[in-house]
Amino acid sequence: MSEIRTTPEALIFGHANMDLDCLGSLALAGTLFPDHQPVRSRLAHPAVKEALMVYQYKLPLLSLKEIKGAAPSSLIVVDTRSKSRVREFLDALGDVPETITIYDHHRNEEADIPGARLVEGLHGAESSSLALMCRDKGVAVSPEIATIALVGIYADTGNFTHKNTTPGDFLAVSWLMEQGASLKIVRRFLRPLREPSQADLFHHILGNLTWRRFHGHVVALSRVELAEQTSGVAEVVDRVFADEPVDVLIVLVDILDRGHNLVIGRSRKDRFNLLDVLAPFGGHGHMAAASALIKDHRENIWTELLQCLETVPVDALTAIDLMSRDVMTITPDTAILDASILFEQSGFSGAPVIGVDGDLVGMFALKDVSKARKAGAMKAPISAYMSRRIISCSPGDTIREVERHMLGHNVGHLPVMEGTRLVGLITRGDYKKFYS
Repeated sequence: MSEIRTTPEALIFGHANMDLDCLGSLALAGTLFPDHQPVRSRLAHPAVKEALMVYQYKLPLLSLKEIKGAAPSSLIVVDTRSKSRVREFLDALGDVPETITIYDHHRNEEADIPGARLVEGLHGAESSSLALMCRDKGVAVSPEIATIALVGIYADTGNFTHKNTTPGDFLAVSWLMEQGASLKIVRRFLRPLREPSQADLFHHILGNLTWRRFHGHVVALSRVELAEQTSGVAEVVDRVFADEPVDVLIVLVDILDRGHNLVIGRSRKDRFNLLDVLAPFGGHGHMAAASALIKDHRENIWTELLQCLETVPVDALTAIDLMSRDVMTITPDTAILDASILFEQSGFSGAPVIGVDGDLVGMFALKDVSKARKAGAMKAPISAYMSRRIISCSPGDTIREVERHMLGHNVGHLPVMEGTRLVGLITRGDYKKFYS
């Protein structure tokens, strides 16, 4: 990193309310472009504040006060492409340079910084893109900078579980480890709820949770109040999302001293695009992790949010989307030996048993064949060994409800029923195909 100059000639900004990936991006950009000086936001997440304290001398950042009135010749923006998210920096400058380059991976956001050239990151974290750029250019980084970048990658990919994670994120981690990054320190920075206020907020969010269904999606909603704007709210929402068995979580925070509202959403579903839901509020982030800070006072903000949830999301996938319609069935009087041969020829491991009236009367599987074989009863009808306790679901059941049936009862064949009539079958193969 370069030493801080009295008069900054070229600057690097991240976004307001810096998170860990933003900090990692600033650190790497400062190494890639040593003639540019990184600048910190007025607000930062608690983990970022700790990192800045620990690495104060390895990562010197200018404050907004130090760049006030400056007219830099060049500007680099990292981890955002939105003008509204760098407003505090632009307002501090005396003049905005003509040369502006953006390094950002939020591909669903609009790039609206006038005259800027966009270098689009293709990975789950912008720190990954910049780390690979360092690697490809032969630019070594210090162990301290490598650690800061590594924690940014872990944070923005959700420990490599978010759907935007790419092989490049793993390549970046490997290279940063070679540069001396410390996993021990990464674990420390990623520890949840480090401040008492965060623990209080966590319990308030949980205490106010309600569940509603929108277009087949089960959404957990919570509305809480904060006396004043504070950092670390997103970390608390992440913790709630990790602890609660929900597919979508949306938290509305009323910030009382400013009259602002903050909406933070998390989603595990491809069909629930949070950026679309929060678009009317100026939302930013990713499809699965987005937020919006609403500064203009809105009396009916909660109603507006619910209306967006009623109209925006694509209908959720249900059992009818997952099931196989062409189902092989057998009758109760079929000999077990014949059923065994049928399974072997078809490759199926089980089948519904249909009675003379067309109703589902049982399920018969390979494990039942094994029981009959041990008992020397292969010529017996399958009605003697079939399971009469039928675990089934309805066509409109959500994927999570299907999971609950299959995992909770350890069944590999789940009939989809309309009344007593079989309309489809969900197998382990269908379930695996959905998640692959």
